[in-house]
Amino acid sequence: MPTGTASKGSRTKLKVIDIAIRLAAKHGFGETSFQMIADKLGLSQSAVMHHFSSKNALFEEMVRTIIRHNHEIVSELIDIHDNAGRRLLKHCLGNIMWTLRYKQSDGPLLILLYYLACHEKNFSTIFDQMINTGRERLMTHLLAGQREGLFRINDPRVTAEILQDSLFGSMLYGASSPQKHPTPAEMEAKWRQAITALTGWTEPDPSPLITTTERTPPETT
Repeated sequence: MPTGTASKGSRTKLKVIDIAIRLAAKHGFGETSFQMIADKLGLSQSAVMHHFSSKNALFEEMVRTIIRHNHEIVSELIDIHDNAGRRLLKHCLGNIMWTLRYKQSDGPLLILLYYLACHEKNFSTIFDQMINTGRERLMTHLLAGQREGLFRINDPRVTAEILQDSLFGSMLYGASSPQKHPTPAEMEAKWRQAITALTGWTEPDPSPLITTTERTPPETT
């Protein structure tokens, strides 16, 4: 729902989620209290807890929010006229761009979800849903590539799993590594190579999918 058309309660809820993500990235989710969120927004603790009865409920909404950020960036890249190969490549690049754009907020939350999923069942369920959704989105591109005669793959589901595992590893690295990250051209070359190896897709005269002007700037907090 666009913020401008949302009710006052809905707008407050969105603000709570946004502040919670930023505070959790800075202090850790365990150290982020409802009172800290309330103080940041100039509200009472009870006003914040009106929207979220527990921290687990808040965390689930935080995860849904970072997933929405991810989908928005990927969707911005994909053009209706792209063939399946370019859509698949843009999907992979968009996920990395999301990690780098939101490195100071969504990135730490992604790492935290990965950690919590290893220890607690409710978080494991959320994590599995996120991974499965990612695989299904990859499957959509892979099946389209088969229909278009662009991909030579025996089992799209296995290929989707390999791509998803590689992509998630790259996202975790992008979210956690303090080192300088590759340029858009370097990222594109790497993922073109990976997709070609897995699917056989090539472009006779590939044009850059991400220009230097489209490079996502560092997030400010």
